[in-house]
Amino acid sequence: MTKAFRLLPFERVLWTGGPRAGVPRARIWTLAPAASLVMAAVAALFAALMRIAALGGWQESGLVACYLAVFAIGGLLAPRYLLDPCEFAVTDRRVLWRRGRSVRSIERHAITYARVRWHRSVPGVGSLELVRAVPFGPLARSQRLVMHDLPAPDRVLAIIRDVEPTENAGDDQISLTDRLDEGEQVLWGAGPEGFLLGWQDVLITIGGAAVVLIGLRYGVLVGSILMDLEEVGLAVGSMPWVFLFSATMLTFAMIVGVGGALVWYGLVRARAQGRETEYIVTDRRLLIRRGRTELSLDRERIFDVAEAPSWRGLRNVFLILDGPGARALGDTGALTGLTPPRDAVPPVLYELRDTERVRDLLSSRDARDSLAA
Repeated sequence: MTKAFRLLPFERVLWTGGPRAGVPRARIWTLAPAASLVMAAVAALFAALMRIAALGGWQESGLVACYLAVFAIGGLLAPRYLLDPCEFAVTDRRVLWRRGRSVRSIERHAITYARVRWHRSVPGVGSLELVRAVPFGPLARSQRLVMHDLPAPDRVLAIIRDVEPTENAGDDQISLTDRLDEGEQVLWGAGPEGFLLGWQDVLITIGGAAVVLIGLRYGVLVGSILMDLEEVGLAVGSMPWVFLFSATMLTFAMIVGVGGALVWYGLVRARAQGRETEYIVTDRRLLIRRGRTELSLDRERIFDVAEAPSWRGLRNVFLILDGPGARALGDTGALTGLTPPRDAVPPVLYELRDTERVRDLLSSRDARDSLAA
């Protein structure tokens, strides 16, 4: 282990593990190959149609179909080689990620916050993302380390934070307050109000609606063309007509499906995630839960708090983050004109009406003393 993870002298290993085998892949690993297979089928149908009609260019269309099929197969097999061989370790100094000869690490004291993304269908399994605060401006950079498909990722996070894991660790079905550290006390809690949508959600919804309209327009035009082909000698139900009908209907279904998925993602899912969002401030941490994603941020990492107006008189609270030995601060989007995406669950409290209490708690470095008093 010392050689494999390239451990430093006198570095002590506290935990080792890896992804759980047999866990269903993230949807991106199935949706992208599925879309490629549909496009490959469309290209193959057009290649067959041009071949039957003795038109040139069918070889190129067939070659595109082969490329798309190879991409789909590669997308299905990629996780077996990119994700399954990974190994993880936590020492008294660092968190390490290893795949083959590649080793990445992040200093434990430099971690600013962590995200746990629970698996959509396997209880107690999720991914743990460790993030170091990045500076804003021309020096902006990122440092992230992700441990995927971990059993009880919040238990591993407790080890990284050097606290004792609670007896409820690993149970994603219970609330955040039931999985707090021993002796940790809740000071404030709230959730977002308003429309529960960010500007990215609105743009995605508008784009999805436009794609659906384009798909419907395409379907109407193609349908009328297919019906008119019989007048020029192409009988309905003939082999060329079936190939053309199948290719156009697959294209129509894919366009409308993509547009509908964008509308669902940007409107229905975003509002559902907003209703499930909760913000909790304890005497030690800030906790954010949005759907199946949880963010944990030690209050010692909060340097300052900034506010920006939101819709309907509400306000967004941005956290200015710092870390040991940092040369710059992470503004979490406070100095930009656009708020960061909400699905990423950044350290931002969206759409709050009464921000005075949480601002005082998060900006005060003597919060624990005031609690004790």
